[in-house]
Amino acid sequence: MLSFKKSTKSKNPSLQSFYQREVKLQGGENKSAQGPRRLGDGFTEAEIATLDPLKREWNPTREYEEVSIGDLVPGPKAVMFVGRVINTTTIIGRNPKQPKAAGWHYVTLRDNTAAISIKLYFSSNRYSLKVGQLLSIWTTFISDPSKTEAAVIKGIEVYANIFPGRVTSDHLMIHNNTSTDSACRIPLGYRKEQPLAGLMTLASYIGGGHDGVTDAKILVCVKSIGAKKRVSNRNGSENDLVEVWLMDHSGEIRWTVWNDFIEAVKEWEPGKTILLISSPGYKSGNEGRVDLGVTKETFVDVEPQFGDAQWLRRYAEGRGKKECMDQTFPEGVWDVQAAEYGANVILFKLADVDEWVREEPRRVFTGHINVIIMELSLVKKHYQNMLMCTQCCGVAIYANTLQTACPNCSKLLKLSLNPKIIGTLLDETACIAPGKLLWSEKAWGELLGRSVKEVCEMSIDEIRWLEQRMMFLRCHLVVGWDESVGKLAVLGMRA
Repeated sequence: MLSFKKSTKSKNPSLQSFYQREVKLQGGENKSAQGPRRLGDGFTEAEIATLDPLKREWNPTREYEEVSIGDLVPGPKAVMFVGRVINTTTIIGRNPKQPKAAGWHYVTLRDNTAAISIKLYFSSNRYSLKVGQLLSIWTTFISDPSKTEAAVIKGIEVYANIFPGRVTSDHLMIHNNTSTDSACRIPLGYRKEQPLAGLMTLASYIGGGHDGVTDAKILVCVKSIGAKKRVSNRNGSENDLVEVWLMDHSGEIRWTVWNDFIEAVKEWEPGKTILLISSPGYKSGNEGRVDLGVTKETFVDVEPQFGDAQWLRRYAEGRGKKECMDQTFPEGVWDVQAAEYGANVILFKLADVDEWVREEPRRVFTGHINVIIMELSLVKKHYQNMLMCTQCCGVAIYANTLQTACPNCSKLLKLSLNPKIIGTLLDETACIAPGKLLWSEKAWGELLGRSVKEVCEMSIDEIRWLEQRMMFLRCHLVVGWDESVGKLAVLGMRA
């Protein structure tokens, strides 16, 4: 007589147990058998990682036609196109149409012809997308506004839904090489030697251009970037924000960017990065303050290439030289020895220096000036903790020490003497306002009679004595001018 023994799970595992997705928890441990467990699709975490289109080789089985975004036609067709990110938003969650996706990005791309909105799904890790990046997209279907899953955006006629890694006909490539920096930089609708439609100054936008103007555009330069902040909403969720100050020749405005835009902001350079912002969000705050924001219809072009952008870049560079509190003293521009002890030394009046510079700004020259120190702010700046200064993230940073950390990026900075400790300088013909001269370390040492380090270590009584001693002092300064420097430089001091 045959005897049957009850089989155990350990000896005879079910077929389904082989197709349960490995779930990774915090701390590196896997979920135990007890408790609820979501069934997977048979792939482990390591196997899912290989589906990342940025980490695997893609061998398409069909031929894709490379087209511009303006030539895309709704319908089934294998196409490939290239564009720059001008807006992006990330959503974490499940979608019934793509249950294997962990979330998706709403991405707006544009080339020199048109723009397209893409719903980009990801299976595990989100893509590192930033405004200004260049992307290549392969897909087999283009939608029109009536059939898209994404929110319809004004002015965009074509849409796409792609899931690289899961759908083998879809693929994505992020270009990070410098050889593609000039691609897709011309603004949409731009015609050479013609004004860009809808473009206005900040003063015009704030004064009423934001109200009722279709497709309003502002061309701005990044002036400064604030520290990242984390704020809580009413529903308890937390979001990161960064306040960016923008400027043009007519004014300044604050722009608050959230979450997905912050990674792009980290790469922007204050005083250099140019932005073309189309249809910005507008918010009127307390006391008449105006802030900019980002909506789904906002397009942000980073470093656009057209005539107005080049002009603003030159303007921002010149303004930065005038306002910079910590301009590096240039080496090798002037022959300091010849300027001090040469045979052909010129003694200028301040009016003469002004006339020379205005007549021929490109002229490089050196000479001497004899001026009286009418004001000093050594004691005042010491009390204000502003004896030393530097600049980082577009923000002036002050301290009474040789080094300090940037409050925005935490970078350790080396400080130099604040040029505004020297007040008005006067001669018989003109005067120089505080902070308008560029002092060399040699000139500081000869004027103050001690090194910069020794000035930082002085007590308040010693600083007060030094200020009283130097007040109304007539000094003979060796100066030099070069247009690339942008300021009258003090090379040294003669007794």
